[in-house]
Amino acid sequence: MTRFRFLALLFIPIVAQASPSRMKIAADKEPGQRLMITGHVLGADGRPRGGIQMYAYHTDAKGLYRPDGSFKGEPRLRGTLLTAADGSYEIDTIKPAPYPNRNIPAHIHVHLRWLGNDQEEEIRFEGKGPTTCHIAQGRCTVDFRLRD
Repeated sequence: MTRFRFLALLFIPIVAQASPSRMKIAADKEPGQRLMITGHVLGADGRPRGGIQMYAYHTDAKGLYRPDGSFKGEPRLRGTLLTAADGSYEIDTIKPAPYPNRNIPAHIHVHLRWLGNDQEEEIRFEGKGPTTCHIAQGRCTVDFRLRD
């Protein structure tokens, strides 16, 4: 088998499952409660916004961004997607744990990026508000509104 053919066989399954409006942050074997987050990104006018880059990251089931416990460098659980034409997105991950020994509830950091803008948001698991994730049967819906 040629090197090209071998690499092609590795790449084909990834292409078949890939979708620009979906991301899988946590592998299936990642410890923690599985979670599917869906929603839409809307403009300030309330209309769906496709093509918005969404970068998300969070802690693992122990509340850590990295195995060494450091807050420096790239988080281990992270991903990027582009919203679909109707503004929809889907994130397959686990519910993050709060930081150990700190009084900060679990959350997912989200950056919405478009036309030179970088809007920071959080998906929260406690309290009220438009970006609070109320989990039911391993799923929740969170919509974001851009501040144009």
